[in-house]
Amino acid sequence: MGALRPATAVLTIGILILLAFLLLHGPKWESPGSHLDKPALRSFLESQYVPEAGLLRAAVKAYPDNETIYAANDNLLASRALIALGSPLGKRVLKNLDANYSGGWNGKVDVLLGRPIKDFYCPETKNLGRVYSRRFNATFEIKYELANTSCRMNDWKSYADLLVYGALSELIKGNESGTLELYSKLLAMWDGNGFRDRAFDGTYQTYKCALFVYLYRALGAPEKGKGVYSRCLTVIYSLQAGNGGIITGYRVEKGEITPVGDTNTETTSIVALALYSGYPKKFGRS
Repeated sequence: MGALRPATAVLTIGILILLAFLLLHGPKWESPGSHLDKPALRSFLESQYVPEAGLLRAAVKAYPDNETIYAANDNLLASRALIALGSPLGKRVLKNLDANYSGGWNGKVDVLLGRPIKDFYCPETKNLGRVYSRRFNATFEIKYELANTSCRMNDWKSYADLLVYGALSELIKGNESGTLELYSKLLAMWDGNGFRDRAFDGTYQTYKCALFVYLYRALGAPEKGKGVYSRCLTVIYSLQAGNGGIITGYRVEKGEITPVGDTNTETTSIVALALYSGYPKKFGRS
């Protein structure tokens, strides 16, 4: 092949410069799964509302959660998630929690809403009654997950979710060294695809990635953990189902993320709080 003629060479250089400019300054095209459908996230949570109870059910298909309503954790978090997503339903659920369920506080996930944790205790579930819903043609059990203060968890640092709650609690108290110590323990559980803690059974839990995203934002996006944050976002983005909710678990095989489980209220709410609420910024570092 002969040398390019001067006119052709100039044209080629011009095209290359234009392409470089477009890559740097042109529109950013996102590949499928590189973001969440925020309106669908809101619609999913709204679709779980049981009007006869004034609260959201726990899950769509997974039994018995699809016939269970949890004042806490689910509705405590869902009320704020709905508000963050711009849904008027959030305030209605919150008002119901305040009037009939002691606000829905339970001494654990409260920290996501700015309340420090006193300690970690074994969970205890109270049955509060039943309600029939014409909308779902089902009878729902209403439950409340609380802390059993007579049963202290001495191994709580073996669980990724509890490390996040502990780190946030220390951050609220102003204990920077304690916060960073727990953050380091959390990062040590990351295996490249998810958090492999004591509860790991071969399936990664999506909400633990969402909790990491929340903590990372609360810490002001430090360099340490940046790669984990990016990977967790990829995981979360890939797990939004057709109904708008977030699937609870996943496996990774040959680099491919495979959804495992159902879409549920708690996981979807934690994702919404981590990505769209102002709560992480209230910790003073974001």
